[in-house]
Amino acid sequence: MLFTLLTAGPELLRLQYSQYWRAERREVYRNSQLSRMLTAAARIPFYAERFHGSPRGEELAKLPILKRADIAILNQSLHELRGSNADFIRAQSSGTSGHAIEVLFDTAHQRGRFAARARYLIANGWRPWHRTAWLIGLTAGPDPDYRLTQLPVFPGFRFMSHIEEFSEQADFLLKFDPHFIYTLPSNLGAILAILESRDQCLPSLRRIFTGGEVLEDSLRTRTRRVLGVDISDNYGSTEVFIAWQCRSGAYHINAEHVMVEIVDDDGDPVEPQQMGRVLVTTLQNHLMPLVRYEMGDYALAPAGECACGRTLPLLGNVLGRGINLFHGSDGRLISPWDALDAVKGIPGLKQVQIVQQKIDRFVVRMVCDIPLAPERESSAREHLLRMLGQVQVSFEMLDHIPRTPRGKFMSTLCELDASAPGDSRRD
Repeated sequence: MLFTLLTAGPELLRLQYSQYWRAERREVYRNSQLSRMLTAAARIPFYAERFHGSPRGEELAKLPILKRADIAILNQSLHELRGSNADFIRAQSSGTSGHAIEVLFDTAHQRGRFAARARYLIANGWRPWHRTAWLIGLTAGPDPDYRLTQLPVFPGFRFMSHIEEFSEQADFLLKFDPHFIYTLPSNLGAILAILESRDQCLPSLRRIFTGGEVLEDSLRTRTRRVLGVDISDNYGSTEVFIAWQCRSGAYHINAEHVMVEIVDDDGDPVEPQQMGRVLVTTLQNHLMPLVRYEMGDYALAPAGECACGRTLPLLGNVLGRGINLFHGSDGRLISPWDALDAVKGIPGLKQVQIVQQKIDRFVVRMVCDIPLAPERESSAREHLLRMLGQVQVSFEMLDHIPRTPRGKFMSTLCELDASAPGDSRRD
């Protein structure tokens, strides 16, 4: 692991230049990487059967979509090809459903992933010597991210699990006084509530990094108000680090590391600013390539360029997973984030989760310090009905709302969608 991290240095230097490449040069590089990756994939029995040969890069859009359920079969095919005792880099992805899959990497993929993450941090002002608080959950064992945290090369890093009590996390931050924080959006929201109630701040804080969940605009606004800093979000998973925000706010795809498609239900590209499914194709993992892998997320197809000057392709806003989007009676998918605005301003609100139980039935689960006033409930219901149509809306007051098996919190949930692909937005 230490060797992989150290050899990521030259890769990072190359990424610092390639993020400004002209489109023609990037296209040549991408096609070369894609061709090598497809050749490596075709040697694996799983893909050889799917591809019926060795496909060319220009045929990518015609290849079958890789589902989460296929990963276990691909994994088994690799073990049979390489032998069960082979020294793989392994990581577990449990997914929102808690159904684990094992993802295998080679050193080139991990090196590219480390370098891409470092580029994201550096682009937003971070340096290795800065005091950085990582409030995330990492699993001991073979997980490469856990092993990375054990290396003594980042003296400014301090870690605390986001599963710890929010008040303990807030106390840790006040004592450590970090320059940067990395955490989940829902965890940040809970810590902000504690700091605001205490009228406390973090005087040395310069910026916050988030990942693992959809970041709502309301949390950005709240963070600026309480702590006076901005958030730079990232979008990735156990399987691959996909995109990250620069200081100008756009999401830049790690084009040297991954290809991204935003497609409709038929697998065809959607128009700019239209919502579609996210497919990724890894470019550096020749051990276990993922070809047109369906992340389980929905995002907007990008449009325009970023003001920062980077020429990396962009990704539109990530709207959430299939199980986070609501379903209309006409079959369309509805982004739920505006619906959350209906309840975010309720006094004493600590947690909220909106659940679609049936096409025409929603429940709003809330954790509040004070009882919900009838006029507030009526106002919130009217707002939701404007967003969702003629549906039934009920309210439940709870002591707490449980997290997912990986410690994430879902502010919206559609129980009509039983599939839970991918453990996305993990990075």
